[in-house]
Amino acid sequence: MNDNLTLTLETSVKNELGMHARPASQIAQLAETASADVWLYMDSQKVDASSIIDILAMCAVKGSQIRVEVEDEKDIEILNRIVDFFEDGFGE
Repeated sequence: MNDNLTLTLETSVKNELGMHARPASQIAQLAETASADVWLYMDSQKVDASSIIDILAMCAVKGSQIRVEVEDEKDIEILNRIVDFFEDGFGE
């Protein structure tokens, strides 16, 4: 049995260009620092947030609703940083 708490937050793609290589790379770098898996959900898609290719395969455009999930409560800071990155329009 897993004693860890799975945490999720909802966000959306804010920038005009949607999800492209630079933000996908930055999200993957953040996810790689997590102690457990980090997932991104869009509609029925579930992708590994540490994989740039998986993130790009989502084809998330402006307005796409994204759910970010971490499998370990110790990764709450990473969850918040990824959601903040989305909310900031990827800094663009």
